Amino acid sequence: MAPVRPTRPSAERIARLQALADLHADWERRHLDQAEFHPQGRKQGSDYGQHYLDVNPPTEAEDEFHRLAEQVMGISDTTP
Repeated sequence: MAPVRPTRPSAERIARLQALADLHADWERRHLDQAEFHPQGRKQGSDYGQHYLDVNPPTEAEDEFHRLAEQVMGISDTTP
């Protein structure tokens, strides 16, 4: 089997992924103080301390992020 040759994503995809990253950064700023921090039982050197909001967000915050992410990525019928 021949190796798969990497191709650059389209400009539209790059823009959507940047918008998704921006959305995540804003979402994290708004909801980080609502997340519970439970590092017990995590492996030494894990990145849990950086990503604990992603691991266990409040339900409403997670629903919000997924709804907005679907809009940004163009997989939702509603607009942001």
